[in-house]
Amino acid sequence: MKKKILAFLLCTAMTATMLSACGNNDQGASGSTDQIQESSPESVPESTPETTPEPSEQEPAQSEELPEAKYYYSFDQADGAAGITTTRKGTGEVIEPAGKEVAFIPGVKGEAAYIDGTYGLRLDDVNGVGDTYSLSFWMYANRNANYMPTTQFGPDVHGDATGGQHYLNITWADWSGSSEFPCIWSYDQNAEGSPWPQWYPETADTHLNQWINITLVVDPSKKSEDGQFINPDLYVNGECVSDAKPVNIISGTMTPSDNFDFLLGVNYWDAMLKGAFDELYIFDTVLTPGQVKTLYEAGDPTVAYNPPERVVEVSVDENALETIGNTDLNAGWWSDWTSAYEIPNGVTRVFKLNNFSSGLELFHNYVMVFTNEASEAHKDPNTASDSHKEWAAVRADAFGWTPDGDIDAGAFTWTWGNWESWKSVSMVDADVTIEVKREDNILNITAHNVDYNNLDNMMTAKVETAMTADDPCYMLFTCEGSYVELMSVEDGVDIKADPDAKETLGTTTFGLGWWSEFTNGVELKEGESKTVKLKNYSSGVENWHNYVIVFANTQTTSDKVPSADNYEGYAEYAVVRADAYGWGDASYAGTFENGWDDWNAWKDAMRDVDVTLVLTRNGSEIVIDTTFVDRKGNEMTGKATITSTLTADAPCYFFFTGEQAFIELMSVE
Repeated sequence: MKKKILAFLLCTAMTATMLSACGNNDQGASGSTDQIQESSPESVPESTPETTPEPSEQEPAQSEELPEAKYYYSFDQADGAAGITTTRKGTGEVIEPAGKEVAFIPGVKGEAAYIDGTYGLRLDDVNGVGDTYSLSFWMYANRNANYMPTTQFGPDVHGDATGGQHYLNITWADWSGSSEFPCIWSYDQNAEGSPWPQWYPETADTHLNQWINITLVVDPSKKSEDGQFINPDLYVNGECVSDAKPVNIISGTMTPSDNFDFLLGVNYWDAMLKGAFDELYIFDTVLTPGQVKTLYEAGDPTVAYNPPERVVEVSVDENALETIGNTDLNAGWWSDWTSAYEIPNGVTRVFKLNNFSSGLELFHNYVMVFTNEASEAHKDPNTASDSHKEWAAVRADAFGWTPDGDIDAGAFTWTWGNWESWKSVSMVDADVTIEVKREDNILNITAHNVDYNNLDNMMTAKVETAMTADDPCYMLFTCEGSYVELMSVEDGVDIKADPDAKETLGTTTFGLGWWSEFTNGVELKEGESKTVKLKNYSSGVENWHNYVIVFANTQTTSDKVPSADNYEGYAEYAVVRADAYGWGDASYAGTFENGWDDWNAWKDAMRDVDVTLVLTRNGSEIVIDTTFVDRKGNEMTGKATITSTLTADAPCYFFFTGEQAFIELMSVE
């Protein structure tokens, strides 16, 4: 049972130039391009855009009267929120209702719809209008990340209805080597070659912390030179930015459909936007430059961005083993402690936590403390006995100390690239999995801090202590400015490579990059069944960090990347992931039947699981019956039925790859 307690937290401000200096002891951020970049409105003058568009060589367009819009959203509170659903990413790559009321703040014209970064908006009443259309909206972004969407729409964004994704996205992207906006990419998974055209502006600009007007004008008669793509016109603040460098998009992204999605600030996969939207129009006509100018001039980009007071929702889980801190998020330092749990030499322990933080300071989170003796919950461990010793303390923010002083910064790695976002966004509500393995005097720590957006903010530490191999070691948690629930303590997965494995992929530390290692291809003849047994080890963090099976028309070998560059005529019929998801050629379709409802339980099982797959081929259909048996003996089953361009007389081979996992192929019979 969960009860919600609200703790109020005022937004904090930090300028963009300060962000690079955030961290501990001036440590540099080793972040990936997928990390959120966030700054405060004060970092950019409210009335001045970051860059001024280059003047057009043509005569300035004159304002013209607008045609009637097919869809129009003022986002004024007086007009109501009918047809607008607050929406967030759920587990298993789905979009689900967020269960929140639409929030309104002052906009460029009247009011705007505000989203706080934990949910987006779905415009339920919007459907496609065909390939001739114009889309215009105002937006304010308080943060960005690689592929973070502003709007994404299409007749089958996720591919559930047609077996192939079909959409257009206006987003940030790092395709040129720097984060830029607006970037445009569209995708038709069912088309030959699965075209995925991408476009980014010639001048790099994130357009953060300013009101910006985006207008996309699509005329299907304007084609690329090869005739494959449509060349729309893209306008930023009333000025065309696509004259010198044409935008390419696929057709059909505005095709009417019973499965049509129109999403703002959220999609099925990426980080969610924090900011606001205003004055959204969809026309089923091609706007003129003058009409685009009219849309821009109707808004006031100097209006102050005034987000509401932030609310941190603390969900108390009554199934927690222990809790420390308090739901008001004002716990003082060294004021509360969990019980101490033994970590014998050579053993891995796994601790699962819920971490709720004030977000005001980097150190307002959980802290791991390693000592030489057991101690009781809520009692100062330093008073346990006269012989008490503290081996080390490690904070969530990649900082720690031993009795000899601060732990060297080189002992830590982390995957987030922006400390302000990590502090004030990710750790405010994080599901934490910590693996601690003791090797004599060394503590090897891996902490997966998974935020509301299912982004894994991972920290590792290799801490050298003064204890010997014979000394006892216990671990407890304390915290500051936070509320922490200890959910479980389990033995970890200690991977021991099986010498009887026929082939292996990756390493025992899960260093397997996508499409980087492969097993040898095995033929699957018409009417034949093959039984495959393998062992799968993973971190249990992401659904896709497991094995993947590929069906192709060519027998491949493990020493070459499967591609047409290495194998003449190579093509894939289908690619099927362990997590009941796949893609394939122009005729691909997949149906999946899962014997589990709890995806978190499935991900945990995949950390150490024996897998048996029975592959059966009949004509264009391949059936994959799968049985998973985890380290505790629990069994789950799944079934995938795949169709493609495969015919009964065509060759078919399968091989395995994966991502961030260790995979042992034991037998194929």
